Amino acid sequence: MSEPVPGSAFRSTMRRVPSPVVVVTAQGEAEARGITIGSFTSVALEPPLVSFNVGRESRMYEVMEACRRYAVHVLSERQVHLAKRFAVPGLTGAEQFEAVSYHTREGDDTPLLNDVTARLLCVPHESIDAGDHTLYIGKVVEIDRPPDEGAVLYYQSTYRGVGSELPSTEFSPVKRASSDSS
Repeated sequence: MSEPVPGSAFRSTMRRVPSPVVVVTAQGEAEARGITIGSFTSVALEPPLVSFNVGRESRMYEVMEACRRYAVHVLSERQVHLAKRFAVPGLTGAEQFEAVSYHTREGDDTPLLNDVTARLLCVPHESIDAGDHTLYIGKVVEIDRPPDEGAVLYYQSTYRGVGSELPSTEFSPVKRASSDSS
C-alpha cells in the first residue's frame, strides 16, 4: 500500500486551491459557538444538502455533536473580521460573539450573524469520521438571501474577495465521426 504524502506538502499544495469562507454557528448543550470553515460545499439538490469538516479536537466538535440545527453564514466581503474572529481557537463561546452583530433564532437559540451575503439554516443529516476531522452533512431547511455583497475566499493563507469574472477562450466545435460509417 502507498504511504500518504507528508502533511506539510499536502497543506502547501492545498493553499493553492481557493476555498469559500463561511462561519457555522450552533447552540450546544453548554454554550453557543461558531467556527470559520474553509471546506464548505454543496452536496445535493434533492434533498438540498451541504457539507463541511470540523476537527475533532475543536471546541466546535462537541457543539456540532449536540446541536439540533445550525446556521451556515456566507460572509460578505466586508466581514473578513468575522472570519478572523471565529478562527481564533482559544476563545469561549461568549468571547466569540462579543461585539458581533447577531441575533438568536426563536425556539432553538441558534446564533444568526447579521448582514451576511447568505444564510443557510440546516438540520443534521449525517456525520462521517474522516481522519482527524468529522464531515458534517446538513439538510438545508431555510435560506435567507439578502442583497449579494460578494463573498470571502481563502487562498495562499489570506482572505480575498471574489474579484471580477475572467475571460474565456472558446474551443472550436468537436468534429464527430458519423455513426453511419461503421
